[in-house]
Amino acid sequence: MLLVVEINKLQLELNQCTDLVRVGEQHERGHLIPARAIAKTKTLLSLGAHDNWAFDKAFQQLNPDCKVIGVDYQLSLSSIVSGAFRSGVKSLQSVLFGQLKQSKAHVKALLNRVLLYTFYRSGNRLLRRRVSGHTNEDEISLETLIAVYGTIEDNATMLNISMSCDDYQMVEDIIRLESMLSVVTIELAPVPECMSEVNLFIERMSESFEVVHISGGEINRAEQTPLELTFMNRRLSSSK
Repeated sequence: MLLVVEINKLQLELNQCTDLVRVGEQHERGHLIPARAIAKTKTLLSLGAHDNWAFDKAFQQLNPDCKVIGVDYQLSLSSIVSGAFRSGVKSLQSVLFGQLKQSKAHVKALLNRVLLYTFYRSGNRLLRRRVSGHTNEDEISLETLIAVYGTIEDNATMLNISMSCDDYQMVEDIIRLESMLSVVTIELAPVPECMSEVNLFIERMSESFEVVHISGGEINRAEQTPLELTFMNRRLSSSK
């Protein structure tokens, strides 16, 4: 697996970005992002978040004028409501059987679902689609996603992506549409065992974006934390 020393080596090669701001919690879809890019962004496209919306909420708190579009083929407003109902039923069942610890966990899940529903009903949008190279009833291409739901201005749309190595083909679309993008944040999990895969991925993205932050990949207990990557459009990297 990736070693911490290899991540540290990559960090030393990064160009220093002096206005990085932590948005969200570390290793919970949280990322360090340049403040200038946060101010520039008018639309945040959050791909693959499922029900972990902490980053989206934190970003909008820093930039209230930015709209958030959540894209996840497993999630919809109706599924959020049904999930909240199931959590409520499980909480009551746990109380009846004296399982207070489990009841608290179900109540926490219920509250998260209610807040998630409220978040996407207050000017934001949730799409139950899979991002791919095609656009149909179940899928949507990145180009169509940005054209329909993003902000078609220079460097005004941000991508926040949870992805695996199987999604590397998305890089070509990102590079082709780079003029519309301010920042691309990626949470890569599982982390590939071969470091060369990560290096090739970063090298390709670096043609249009500057890598401003890399962290994660540490082995914590029995699990490995995701690899967090932040890429800023080179047009913004030269601005102060």
